[in-house]
Amino acid sequence: MFNLTISHNIYLTREQRYALHEGQDLCVLGVSVPVWYVNKISSEPAKEVFCNYYLKNPKRDLPIQIVEDGYEVYIPMRPAKKTKQLTDDEWRALNMQSPAKLEAYYKSQLSEVSSRMLLDLPDGCAYLFYREHNKIKQDGKTINIMHYVIIKDMSELTNSLCGTIDAISEEHIDSESD
Repeated sequence: MFNLTISHNIYLTREQRYALHEGQDLCVLGVSVPVWYVNKISSEPAKEVFCNYYLKNPKRDLPIQIVEDGYEVYIPMRPAKKTKQLTDDEWRALNMQSPAKLEAYYKSQLSEVSSRMLLDLPDGCAYLFYREHNKIKQDGKTINIMHYVIIKDMSELTNSLCGTIDAISEEHIDSESD
């Protein structure tokens, strides 16, 4: 069986994040990193592929589509699963008597995965991460595809570049003074 893992890295401005949340379709440039696995052999080191991302927010779950020049990504709408909040005493008792039950409790807590996470709200973070598993058949063979989608605010990218440029500049200044 063939397995394909694709990491999707997408950066949006504040205006784009809010427009996407409101239902506006976007086409942005992003980076995908596809890695093939067959048995225990992988195609790593993987190459980064700059491609188009057609982002849509239909407010329901639809699978990611691979298109000729990139991907159609449908922002999922998965509400949080609220469970009873543990008191401090209940938590301590579970922790002492049954750590496995405490672990199961935390695993049952599902966080919301929706465009709301892209907003600048107290419980939003201008950041969305989720994974999606798809299976396709191609040439009679089944391919498992695992998508890891990361959507961040553009400032994350620009701040990382500024830090890199500053570090390079400092190294250059230091080397000139030697």
